[in-house]
Amino acid sequence: MRKTGWFAMACVALFASVAAAEHGVTDTEIVVGGVSPFTGGPGLLGYAGTLGTRLAAAEINAAGGINGRQIRVVVEDDEYIPAKSVQALQKLIDVNDIFSLNIISGGSHGLAMMPLIEDGNIPTMNPLVTTNAHYEPVRPSVFGVGMSYQQGAAEIARYIEEKHGPQVWGAIVQDDESGAAREEGLIEQLKADGKDAPKLMLRFKRDQTDFASEVIRAREAGVTAIILGGLPTSHASILKEAAGIGYKPHFAAAWVDHIPPTIGLFGAEGDGVYIYDFVPSMSDPQLAPFLELAATHLPADDVSKLNRYSVIAYIALRIQAAAMEACGRDLTRDCVNERIAETSDFDLGVMSPVSFTPEAHLSRLTGRMLKVDAAAGAFVPAN
Repeated sequence: MRKTGWFAMACVALFASVAAAEHGVTDTEIVVGGVSPFTGGPGLLGYAGTLGTRLAAAEINAAGGINGRQIRVVVEDDEYIPAKSVQALQKLIDVNDIFSLNIISGGSHGLAMMPLIEDGNIPTMNPLVTTNAHYEPVRPSVFGVGMSYQQGAAEIARYIEEKHGPQVWGAIVQDDESGAAREEGLIEQLKADGKDAPKLMLRFKRDQTDFASEVIRAREAGVTAIILGGLPTSHASILKEAAGIGYKPHFAAAWVDHIPPTIGLFGAEGDGVYIYDFVPSMSDPQLAPFLELAATHLPADDVSKLNRYSVIAYIALRIQAAAMEACGRDLTRDCVNERIAETSDFDLGVMSPVSFTPEAHLSRLTGRMLKVDAAAGAFVPAN
């Protein structure tokens, strides 16, 4: 009877231990997942973000890991299709048994994944999208490293009005949450400054390629400054349409366009386009140590594909790792979420410092205005 009793107790203890074990955590590793596009226009953003995640993991693992555990990164390609985003995340949960996420796809894609993320209380860092709908109201396990599109649009309007005087404003944006956010930021800033509301606001579908109608309508409305709100490929088409009819308003976009391939996409028609961002250009001396680190841990072909999203994803995983470290060996999702929410002025010298609070899960950063110098093939300070 005594042996039977001890055996029963051992079984109870074993099953209790298994039940208590956190998803994606073993004695030797922590599984960090991601859902991101790898191909097409969005792939320029998504794959670069994945490289930043892998770089941070390689650096952390080379230094001994997190409390004795190595990070294993698993990322699924969602092809920038919301339904596939959900399928990819379900696979990461069911097959890969992830502990956390360090990258999720676009605005509507992220919203489609939220039920699964919230149901599992999965610690989630988002370096790709700063749509307010992801963070307001606060979701306990979801954090955005970046600036809201509302804030970015407001900064653009403020800068151009100060530099060039009063403008007749317009917006040509993608028909989704991120586009609506840019419209909102522009409207709010003009209202705060006592200026006229935007004269024209137009939306386009994600797969649209012909923008002749939008450009003609903007010219006929007398618009002199336009905020663009989509992907670089769409913006390049708009710029070429405008150049083709001799229309030269002040074009401006947020950070999405601040990636090296954009300059080639824009061509000569992109010269002088304003880009607002909180991450330095890849050619900025501030990022020299980051690129040296990348050359140590990534294949040369991948180093050439790094861009601003690599920097943000790198910071995102480093923030996650700091939270995991603080939680000790008894790692839980609850603890990591709480520690991330306590992050204050996290700064590795590669971009604006990052802070969160329990009430604010989208960081509020300081940016700078850049512009495209087509002849130099570079983004340069606007001033």
